[in-house]
Amino acid sequence: MPEFSSDQERQTFRSLFNVFEVMRDQDADMSISQATVFFWVCLNEGRTQADLRQNLGMPSSTASRSLAALSKVHRLGKAGLDLIEWTESATDRRQKELYLTRKGIALRNRLVSFI
Repeated sequence: MPEFSSDQERQTFRSLFNVFEVMRDQDADMSISQATVFFWVCLNEGRTQADLRQNLGMPSSTASRSLAALSKVHRLGKAGLDLIEWTESATDRRQKELYLTRKGIALRNRLVSFI
């Protein structure tokens, strides 16, 4: 089996593994789509759900389910992870802007420490 070509490569891969472990600590059943949405919001706070769908090429239903799981209230009234929040746009009430919650900011900062 091929080895890493350097200790740096191995360390980089270990950092990625640690990021995934921390995300799974939030929810053992967290999907790649949910993690991707969380990372996108970290990089694009204040952008809209439509921006997210367009940038990620994600179907509306997948985006909505992922956002619901990451927000305070999941589908069917279950508790969500409370990592992001949707707020109504000041310029267009039909648009929902995406932001990290305090818990989301804390998770982002923890993940950055692995990189």
